[in-house]
Amino acid sequence: MTESDEVWESTVEGIATGIIKETDTPIPMRDGLELSGNIYRPTEPGEKTGEVPDEYPVIMEFTGWGKDIYWGQAEELFGERWPGTGVGYEPWSPPIAHSCTFESENHNFWVPQGYVNIVVDGRGFGRSPGEFTGFESWGRDMYDAIEWAGRQEWSNGNVGLSGVSICSILQYYAAAEDPPHLKAICPWQGTPDDLYDHGGIGPVTSPTSTDDFPVPHDPAWAAPEETNPPTGDNRPEDELFEEITQPALICGSWSSHGLFSRGDFRAFRNIASERKWLYNHGREKWATFYETEAQAFRKRFFDHFLKGTDERILTERPVRTEVRDSLRSWSVRSESDFPLPDTEYRTLHLDATNAGLTERGTPDRESAVSYDSSTSDSVTFDFTFEEATSLVGYQSLKLWVTPEEAPDADLFVTVRKLDRDGNEVKFHGYAAPLYHPVALGFLRLSHKGLDSEKSTRWEPILEQRTDPEPVRPGEPIDCRIPIRPSGTFYREGETLRVEIAGTAFGHENLEVTYPARNRGETALGLETINEGAHTIHTGGEYDSHLVIPEVPPGPEN
Repeated sequence: MTESDEVWESTVEGIATGIIKETDTPIPMRDGLELSGNIYRPTEPGEKTGEVPDEYPVIMEFTGWGKDIYWGQAEELFGERWPGTGVGYEPWSPPIAHSCTFESENHNFWVPQGYVNIVVDGRGFGRSPGEFTGFESWGRDMYDAIEWAGRQEWSNGNVGLSGVSICSILQYYAAAEDPPHLKAICPWQGTPDDLYDHGGIGPVTSPTSTDDFPVPHDPAWAAPEETNPPTGDNRPEDELFEEITQPALICGSWSSHGLFSRGDFRAFRNIASERKWLYNHGREKWATFYETEAQAFRKRFFDHFLKGTDERILTERPVRTEVRDSLRSWSVRSESDFPLPDTEYRTLHLDATNAGLTERGTPDRESAVSYDSSTSDSVTFDFTFEEATSLVGYQSLKLWVTPEEAPDADLFVTVRKLDRDGNEVKFHGYAAPLYHPVALGFLRLSHKGLDSEKSTRWEPILEQRTDPEPVRPGEPIDCRIPIRPSGTFYREGETLRVEIAGTAFGHENLEVTYPARNRGETALGLETINEGAHTIHTGGEYDSHLVIPEVPPGPEN
């Protein structure tokens, strides 16, 4: 396979033998409205309709895209190629069913393993009637659906949540409600605030909203005349995490920068669960969700907490992380926590005199370099490693910058890896398929205020504020730019490059298109306010520097 090829995929049509599908099952809510769900459950040879052969644990997904939007039908429904058409890397991975709901667990895998799989349309979506009051309001309805599922005659009383992206985000709202039958959650790449958190830059123009990319709404039955839809849980994300106590398997990736990833790692660190695992990777989110290793990991997790039949998950170290070498080469490390406990944070100082990064302290000589913020112009600073080095975790950029002509500025930071010949090494990334750099960082200068209690040297936490700080054109301003976490291996003689620009992905002129499928495209579109030149100051009193997370040698060496 060449790097220009699309990823291999395999799908199967139909629902596997031994599975009963119950379509548009009514699920009662406390206000009298009934949501619509599809139920997939095991059946035995000779079983008659209505018979229940056994009690099974339940894996449930709530979706905002429609439970009847299947991997095999999305192109027909939306009239365009859907990003999920390539969902597997490996010919030996389990094929995904055409009848599997977009971003949900594959029923053809789970039901034969002795699970009931339920996919539910949220209030006001797909086949469910009612009024949509915001995704942050779905926790109460999910509580009711979980409790209903836990009491059914085919249920053993143990319910787990799973799913990717929107199916992941919604799990946090449900878990914070603490339904008694909810025994485990598996949020896979997606937390409540992540999609819209770009350091104040925005609004987000791509991915498109559900208004621009409408979900078919064809209620299976009418809503009652009088309903009481739930209101939103608008607490800060970290406060929501602190309410969650269920066992959790969280997936956070290096490859969803600009869409997800920041919140996934914060969720792992901040949820109150005593039993929690972080499954980290640097590849395509849907492909990795359905691949053999990830699916087996989730099965060990759910088998223990929903069935009580497998204790192997308890011997798994809490963090499984990937360190990327190239597009199709990475190594796996098992660690006790994230950030990795034995991380050594190194400081590389920017020097505009030679476009370099140095560990010898802030350069004595003051210098500056500028770029045109309204184009794909950029400035770069390089550091070449003298020995093999693994960087895993957070990077942070301290910067002195002057917006020369405008009262504010949007700063985009791109971290890249160059091989010994100076060629960039590209990685997988949802925002730019097969063409993603190491890491991205974002900041609107007027939003530079830090939360002093939460911020660390390696992770600046921006204040959540509605009154941006004023910025004066022509005045140097110091700021700290959070860079999304990453894991990258550099050989001796390879180079870390940090690039600063007024456009996302720096000098790359990527076409904004959703879904992004090919090289040269990006799914990430942000509306910026940039105009005129930005000047970066280094040396002397301008201690601009990059903090990087070095970890001890691992299997990649």
